[in-house]
Amino acid sequence: MTSLFETDRLVVRQLRPDDIDRLFAITGDAELMRYMGDGQPLSRELTAKWIEVSINNYATKGFGCSAVIDTRDGAFIGFCGLVQSEDAEPPEASELIYALLRSYWGQGLATELAAEMVAYGWRACGLKRIIATIYPKNLGSKRILEKIGMTYLKHELDEDGSPTDFYGINAS
Repeated sequence: MTSLFETDRLVVRQLRPDDIDRLFAITGDAELMRYMGDGQPLSRELTAKWIEVSINNYATKGFGCSAVIDTRDGAFIGFCGLVQSEDAEPPEASELIYALLRSYWGQGLATELAAEMVAYGWRACGLKRIIATIYPKNLGSKRILEKIGMTYLKHELDEDGSPTDFYGINAS
């Protein structure tokens, strides 16, 4: 297992092709995906493509989307990562993404995960800036971002026309 980092309760490792069913349990869930991308769940085929792109991103950029594993029982409980679109400005900025299965909400895991992923971005990837894009109604994620030191930057329409709040943090 290629572990990127561990916290007291979580292991974050690179995605593998055999993660398809576990990842699809999240990406195919309409409630979990309502605040991600275009707000629609992904097909199994698109989830497999996501894994493929993530593996390529690790090889070419040194970072990407990762699996989140519960240290207590080894369960695949979510994903997180740093992603970068081709037209990202500035190029040293990456976007923080994360999602956990609903049964793991309300335990502080997402805050723990997001904080350590940002630290990983500074420490291992040499990033200078990390952003997050949040649907305005996603109050839980806004609280997480504020807890880890991200600040509100602006509100505008995302590339798909969705209203979006932008948060960011610079390497110190």
